[in-house]
Amino acid sequence: PGAAAGDLLRRAGLGAHGVLSTRVLTTAGSGAPPGGATSPVNPAMDSIARVQDEIRDATDLMRHNLESVVGRGEHLELLVDKSDGISSQARQFQKQSVGLRKAMWWNNVKMMLTVGGAGLAVLLLIVWWKCGVSFSHCRASAAA
Repeated sequence: PGAAAGDLLRRAGLGAHGVLSTRVLTTAGSGAPPGGATSPVNPAMDSIARVQDEIRDATDLMRHNLESVVGRGEHLELLVDKSDGISSQARQFQKQSVGLRKAMWWNNVKMMLTVGGAGLAVLLLIVWWKCGVSFSHCRASAAA
């Protein structure tokens, strides 16, 4: 910051203590600008106007940067809100998926018991068909 202020003072023709330099005073008295080209009547005022224009440009740039930062802040707030919503949905999905997994496991157990029971019933029917309901045919063949 100190170097930038000194640079601005130098451009305006002011010395380190804010006093007009001898170069500006001598060229102002002759009516010629410091660079040797023709310029308005008071070159020191022209330098001050240029510095003020640079300050105005820097101020505009800072305002633009601040607006960008505020816009990013608003964008970040939206992203945080969305991520909170997604996190809540993920927790809800996890709870539902655990419930669904348990329900599917019970359905699988029921299906296995049904298939096992049906297989046992078919096996029992075959044995009854071959041996009879009282298993008398199978007992007679085993005794003989």
